[in-house]
Amino acid sequence: MKKKWSRVRHRVITVVVRFFLRPIMRIKYGFKGKKFKGGKRGYLVLSNHQTSMDQFFIACILGRKTYYIGSDDLLTIRFLSPLLQWAVRLIPYKKASTDFTILRTCRQVASENCNIVMFPEGNRTYTGKTCYINPTVAKMIKFLKMPVAFVHIENGYGVLPRFANKERKGKCSAEVFEVLEYDEYKDLSNEQIEQLVKEKLSFDESIPSGPFKSKRKAEYLERVIYNCPICGFSHFISNKDTLTCMKCNASVDYNEYKQFESKDGKIPFKNVDEWYSYQRKYISNLSLSSFEENQCIFEDKGNLFLVIPRKKKQLLLEYCNILLFKDRIEFITEKEHFKLLLEDIVSSGVFGKNKVNFYTKEKTYQIKSDVHFNALKYVEMIYKYKQEIGGASDEIWGI
Repeated sequence: MKKKWSRVRHRVITVVVRFFLRPIMRIKYGFKGKKFKGGKRGYLVLSNHQTSMDQFFIACILGRKTYYIGSDDLLTIRFLSPLLQWAVRLIPYKKASTDFTILRTCRQVASENCNIVMFPEGNRTYTGKTCYINPTVAKMIKFLKMPVAFVHIENGYGVLPRFANKERKGKCSAEVFEVLEYDEYKDLSNEQIEQLVKEKLSFDESIPSGPFKSKRKAEYLERVIYNCPICGFSHFISNKDTLTCMKCNASVDYNEYKQFESKDGKIPFKNVDEWYSYQRKYISNLSLSSFEENQCIFEDKGNLFLVIPRKKKQLLLEYCNILLFKDRIEFITEKEHFKLLLEDIVSSGVFGKNKVNFYTKEKTYQIKSDVHFNALKYVEMIYKYKQEIGGASDEIWGI
């Protein structure tokens, strides 16, 4: 007989943590949440994804036994991962891939009348706009046959944007704004349900709002920005409110309303979304075949790990040179040289703020570098490569 997923200790720990969590979220993030009174039923809770604290925001508004679908990368943290599983039992999935194993787990959790929380984007937004939503969410909805509760997290991007380490002084909120009953969607096609989810969770926080005050508003924007409109691919450096290109010294300030202010007029973008869209369009129009065989496109330094799924990470190369070419990534130290062909990478994704995973058929590799490292550019170039060889859709996903 299969053991129950839900345990009494999970509920006890959740109640105790929530008691302390609510005032902390209010003081630290200006968070205000409206409690959801959903009765004793279990819900599939779908939310937009803006910050690293979103699961805690949702915990503040849900009042009964709740389990979260999260990246299996969280289960590779020594000492912390076993404690996390014992205390709240994460439902793990393989990010940046199609992982159907979670369906069986979710069905068991649903049969025990528990809430299941999922962020269909699978990624926190870099720009304030809702990210790509994997179509498999529609299959999960029809498979579980649960009532679906839609959550809106608002102004989280202003308070704690993905590129930042520190929160900004401002206000954010979360609430369940609509419930979709099984009878309302049971006759809909997967495509119709997918479109419905996109419409419900669509959000644009790239537009001016706030204020969100900080002495370091631009800090680590280089985790998102890697393409200068003046000199092309470049490294950027942030300092307090200013982001500067290291090649041409063009700079912009990032203000408390999430907008750019260009002192010299060289940078034309109003906000992160406009710059991000420019980068993607630039890569979309790029021809990798035009690069020479040994022409390096990006170069960084960092550590290379082999990821043992849901267990641990094994250091392969420490502080190596990382070079991206048109068809491969090379990792080089004084004594070792490791090559990863782009054609062997099945999928790729950014984890947290600036780690990147590469999934091959047999193994998973991860790059982890310093606080300035831009992982996004590697993911986007990998999907550009796949588009050129006809192995990916026009919509880049997996970040």
